[in-house]
Amino acid sequence: MSKFQNYLKTFDITSTLTEEDIDKTLALLQIYGPAVRRTASRIGEMEEECYEGRRQSISDFINLAIDYDRDTDRKRIADRLAEMGHSMQLLSVMEDALVLVKDTPPNGGTYFNILQARYFDVYCTSNEEAYLNLGISSSTYYRHIKPAIRAYAASLWCVVIPDLIIREHLQQSGSVTAQVEVS
Repeated sequence: MSKFQNYLKTFDITSTLTEEDIDKTLALLQIYGPAVRRTASRIGEMEEECYEGRRQSISDFINLAIDYDRDTDRKRIADRLAEMGHSMQLLSVMEDALVLVKDTPPNGGTYFNILQARYFDVYCTSNEEAYLNLGISSSTYYRHIKPAIRAYAASLWCVVIPDLIIREHLQQSGSVTAQVEVS
């Protein structure tokens, strides 16, 4: 390998990934569909419960709960909403990483389409369904699925999650700075 190739390899974020990172990524990808279905189901149940018990929509309930939260029923529902919020945040992080895959050279668009069809389509349950839905050959699908997952893992663990950590740290230090300035 030439010096230039070694130098370029230092910029390849996929080279920093471990097998553990890939395994964690696969686990996350496999729970995406069930998590979306479960969250949608819980939102539907909550909407039904709010309407049946209080004759109001979830948004009306939340607005009312902000003003008055002593009722244990309200606290229970607020806890359920918080749990759904965490699930939605995880799904959002996963979707942010997927969008970044689209710009991954040389086959980012193909990687994006494969990942979208296989893992982010909540109704797709197999690799065969994914490549049939995409209208591509099985050999093309299987040739690109591993690099697609690797590109996704790099986007998730090396870009999106560190960005969230930095953003959270800046918000915390910003609130500390704001408190110091007020004092």
